[in-house]
Amino acid sequence: MKNFLSKISKTEKNKLKKSEILTRRSLNYRSLSGVVTVVVLLGLLIGRLAYLQLIVYADYREDALDVYTTEYKIPADRGVIFDRNLDVLADSVTVETVFISPPHIDGEAEAELIAEGLSNILSIDKESILEKTKKKGTQYQIIKRNIELEQADEIRRFILGNELQKCVHLEESSKRVYLYDTLASHVIGFSGADNQGLIGLESFYDKKLKGIDGKVLRGKDGRGNDLSIRLESYVSPVDGTSLVLTIDMTIQSILEKYLKEAYIEHNPQNRAMGVIMDVNTGEILALSVLPDFNLNDPYVLDEKSQALLDAFVGSEEDKSKYKIELLNRMWNNKVVSEPYETGSTFKVLTSSMALDTNSVKLTDTFHCSSAGIVVGGANIHCHKHGGHGTQTFVEALQNSCNPSFVNIALRIGTNNFVKYMGRFGFFEKTGIDYAGEASTIWHKKFNELELAVSGFGQTFKVTPIAHIRALAAAANGGNLVTPHLVKAYADSNGKIKETLDYGVTRRVISEATSKQILEIMYGGITHGSTKNASVEGYKISAKTGTSQKRDQQSDGSFTPYVSSCIAYAPADDPQIVIFIAIDEPKGQSHEFYGGLVAAPVISKVLSEVLSYMKVPKTEVIENKFMVTVDDLRGKTVEEAQKLLKAKKLEYKVVGDGDIVLSQLPLAGETISEGGKVILYTSKNAPEGISVPNVIGLDPEKAAQKLIKAGLNIKAVGAYDSGSGSKAVSQNITAGSAVAEGAVIEVEFKNYEVTD
Repeated sequence: MKNFLSKISKTEKNKLKKSEILTRRSLNYRSLSGVVTVVVLLGLLIGRLAYLQLIVYADYREDALDVYTTEYKIPADRGVIFDRNLDVLADSVTVETVFISPPHIDGEAEAELIAEGLSNILSIDKESILEKTKKKGTQYQIIKRNIELEQADEIRRFILGNELQKCVHLEESSKRVYLYDTLASHVIGFSGADNQGLIGLESFYDKKLKGIDGKVLRGKDGRGNDLSIRLESYVSPVDGTSLVLTIDMTIQSILEKYLKEAYIEHNPQNRAMGVIMDVNTGEILALSVLPDFNLNDPYVLDEKSQALLDAFVGSEEDKSKYKIELLNRMWNNKVVSEPYETGSTFKVLTSSMALDTNSVKLTDTFHCSSAGIVVGGANIHCHKHGGHGTQTFVEALQNSCNPSFVNIALRIGTNNFVKYMGRFGFFEKTGIDYAGEASTIWHKKFNELELAVSGFGQTFKVTPIAHIRALAAAANGGNLVTPHLVKAYADSNGKIKETLDYGVTRRVISEATSKQILEIMYGGITHGSTKNASVEGYKISAKTGTSQKRDQQSDGSFTPYVSSCIAYAPADDPQIVIFIAIDEPKGQSHEFYGGLVAAPVISKVLSEVLSYMKVPKTEVIENKFMVTVDDLRGKTVEEAQKLLKAKKLEYKVVGDGDIVLSQLPLAGETISEGGKVILYTSKNAPEGISVPNVIGLDPEKAAQKLIKAGLNIKAVGAYDSGSGSKAVSQNITAGSAVAEGAVIEVEFKNYEVTD
């Protein structure tokens, strides 16, 4: 080797040395590059880890939690709905939802077991449950919501008995309950299975009522089993805000009771409605639309709607669509959403305009003849055949004379009439806290003829709530208020958190004009078109209306009308305005005048409502049909006879004793003069009397017939308003056997009214 190296030239040695150096340098460079690369990669890795750990940590944590946790919703309870006296109308109760976790179902046999068991307990189609057991990509398949406690307990026994804890589950949820089923159904509305308000106040105030759902997170492994380590968080639900309504449950019940009577009697083809509102504040004390519906079962049609559905001819799909249409019609609150032609009740506002603009004086006279009045080529007649002759402005309103109001409207003039329509709020929405309020349908042109007919409430349409709002202004001193249904927010115990203040929108007419209107209308109760709206012991100002639906075709046998009446009570200091409308009456009596159809409802409702409101009676009238029977028990026969004679009552003593042991009629009952009181001085069985039929008789003849039979009469309704009054019903059917001296309640209606 040495010899070999010694033989290498110096030049070659230098070349070898350089090559060695280059090789070493290459190795060093490669080593350095490798180190740099490793350092850079480590830096990038550290940077990435820092980015993941510090910057996007929360996002990835959420992703991890999604994989390893299951979230369960804890529904918030909807706020309670109270009436104005804090009686509960709607509340939420705890119910449970059944769901299954398909990934945990072990084979077809277990799926069959689950489907069979749940089908039997919950009355659900077995096949639909089996289909849900096949959806392995989800751990949450709802079988049935809102099951009651008894069913929930049966489900638990089924789960434990078959060791199905991993695949069948129950979770608490909230269900809305309406304590009085149909009461104020069109006001309250209802909510759906998902706790969402669908119609009525439940919908309008949904954001307030529904609250904020809570949640619980539970740790799960990759197969969905609970982790042994604790991985759980809990967020409490926040219950919704409660509402205190302006509705008074008792007043609402009274309104519904008598409106239903009228609905049955007059068979309206387009429903019936009634509203009672505080004239000074706009608080709605009662609002009813018939037919109503059960808030706890709102998808069941009313009788008329179901009959229409049963008669429907078409495919199942078309029938389903038609049912939805019928349901929406049934749920629709026509007080707010259905404009109508007001008819003669609008004359109250025309009169207010006329007096406020000094277009008429109380003593101005107007002539009404059988020829009617011609305006713009149209001949306008009065509802009274032959006309009213010459009458004052006061009498024109009390008689509801159309030709007179044509002249009154023409005196007001187009500009003033339109201006006051705006001031009364007809060209704006009322602002009521209820969804779906409709706007006024007004004339595209407004010439002399439109002005003339508008004066008595025809050819334009307004919503009932807009009309009631304007009518309230005519009676409360001239202030336009905002109708509303909620007066305060509260907690679930009824403790007030916030009171709502709507205030007064503007002044419409003077206080003096308002006072004059009330006085004129009060006179109409005794000798005008509103006799049937009278209430014993109270001053009532009222106005009837009968508007023909001129935009609807008659079938030749039936002309559609809206029969309505409004009233203020008490007349000398109005606290409430009441509105009743029967839309397209088609009862067996064929009555359609507002004075015959709607006014009697006003009388019945107010007779109870004013007493409930503790409004004192101010009308003390000597009335031979209003004799109150004294308590004669314990008195001698001679003492009893003297008391009865003083009240112009007859008597009959039954028994041989000297002391009155019992009596008929009972103490406190009201009968007519000439009635007979039976005084029992021993325990004799009362004699049976057959009740005679007095339907169709005037008050005098009805009383005479009953007294002659040994019975007594209690007259109600318009029994003291002239020869036009006839008996329309009696509370005990003719031919029934009753004790001698029993009181038969007979309702009278005055048929002289034609508006």
